[in-house]
Amino acid sequence: MTILSRKNFWIITANSLSSFVLSYLFIFYLNHLSLALTAGMFSYPITLDYASYFFHIEPYQWTHDAVFLIFSSGFVLVFIVGVLSLLAFFHTLGDAIPVKVFFFWLIMHSSNLVFGGLMLGNLLTDGIGHVFNWMYLADTAKMIISLIGLTGLLLTALYASRLVAISSDAYFEKYNDKISPFFITAQVIVPYLIGSPLLFMYFYPKNLFQERYGWIVLGFMLIIFFIRAKHTDDLIFEQDDHRSIRPMKQLIYFTIISIILSRLIFAKGVYLAW
Repeated sequence: MTILSRKNFWIITANSLSSFVLSYLFIFYLNHLSLALTAGMFSYPITLDYASYFFHIEPYQWTHDAVFLIFSSGFVLVFIVGVLSLLAFFHTLGDAIPVKVFFFWLIMHSSNLVFGGLMLGNLLTDGIGHVFNWMYLADTAKMIISLIGLTGLLLTALYASRLVAISSDAYFEKYNDKISPFFITAQVIVPYLIGSPLLFMYFYPKNLFQERYGWIVLGFMLIIFFIRAKHTDDLIFEQDDHRSIRPMKQLIYFTIISIILSRLIFAKGVYLAW
């Protein structure tokens, strides 16, 4: 039987924290890649650094098609990643492996970027809000889009409690009221509280829209998640001799290396002219 000890608590936290940070950086640079590729389609030179981007063009060179494709393609791509992460999560259901937490955070960060972007970006005219601004949408249409974003965030937060309960099979033979406070705190709450400032410092001082406000939206999602988690049913998992609480050393090391290398490589910006 797995012991709910302080050591095991911090092992679970370390695994989840690494997944929290790495999954966010993966989505961030995936969006960067989308910006670079779509900018090249319109022959727009672009500079990408560790936190921001800059198009080397005059304002009059922007077209409706360019704005729509460049600023929406990343959201579509991230949404697809979120769906694929959900499928990958359920594909690993029969295996007692802690890598599920990486897919969990990919789902949460993807939802935060897409649905949070629809809600806040639309209201603040930033991020995906650039697209809606160029579409000259009526206030009613913008409000509907914001409500769609809010609904997406709520549904993700409500369903996340089930995903966390299922992911506990990597460490425990069962999930119940005794285990849930320990596991939820180690798997979700503490990684969020530590990971959010870490990411903020990674992007500082050039924090853009998502990096400035994304942690607030994710915090809102986790509040809904925490309330819903209190009503999650008990679960009993199949016996697995490989089940144990152990650090994912390769993931932890890879996360640290990714943070350092990406910050160094993109420190002065990468100029691309297709």
